[in-house]
Amino acid sequence: MINNPFMKKILIASLIAFSVITNAQDKKKNIDPKYVFCYKQTSLETDDYKIYVEDAINEDGLSKFKIRVFNKTNDYLIFKPTDVIFKIGSQQIACKEKQIIILPNEEGWKVIDVRGKGFQETTYNVELKNIYKISAAAAPIKTEDFNLPASKNEVTAGNFKCNLKKADLKTDKSILKFECTYSGDAIGILAPNKCTAKMPKGIENTNAGRFKGCLLEKGKTEDFVIEFREVKGGGDMQKNPFKLIWGETFKESKMEPIKGGTIKMEFDQAKTTERNQ
Repeated sequence: MINNPFMKKILIASLIAFSVITNAQDKKKNIDPKYVFCYKQTSLETDDYKIYVEDAINEDGLSKFKIRVFNKTNDYLIFKPTDVIFKIGSQQIACKEKQIIILPNEEGWKVIDVRGKGFQETTYNVELKNIYKISAAAAPIKTEDFNLPASKNEVTAGNFKCNLKKADLKTDKSILKFECTYSGDAIGILAPNKCTAKMPKGIENTNAGRFKGCLLEKGKTEDFVIEFREVKGGGDMQKNPFKLIWGETFKESKMEPIKGGTIKMEFDQAKTTERNQ
């Protein structure tokens, strides 16, 4: 029997703490592994980007959310999920998804997830080590104009080598399909939306194709389509020769890391209740 009042207080406090921990552990053990924990939408913002995390859910063996990255710069950004660390309880799990490229002043998104065990926590953190910036201000690679109808199929622009795979030249619309490979040691910026056509009568015509551009690492290949539509007074593209002017289509630049941050995921009771009904 303990007569010391001070020791009694310590013993009572210890018993209460032990009871709380035991109850919490028992409660967690009793959770259905498929019971879905939902989390509030959150964001992370810097001078270069704003990240939104949406539709975040955790089950016992799965943690998943949608991430949207808005590029606030005039440069290119690369988001690598391999630089994302899920910190759940005492665990740190790296993501293995493929990277996404975000064009200047545009947005990219991806659903990313990790798998393991014991993910049903009311809060957890997502650490973003880095995002990468590729300057778009590099000087364009001077490239010889491409004659149409084509007298040759190959185009060389520095470390870019392209082949014309298809040319459909018509009066109302001309469509060209190219395949390009980058062999340099930096990052190749391929932006065919910057090219134009010099029409048969000398009028400049912009590329109406939907492909805006991409980044290429060494050895990577990309297909793209260029489209020129009929311009009043420009001349007939089917009957008369014209030129493809590459302009700023081809560039090379370096990849530089910029700071990431930590995103705190907070439990959303209302969404969780609704999801598990």
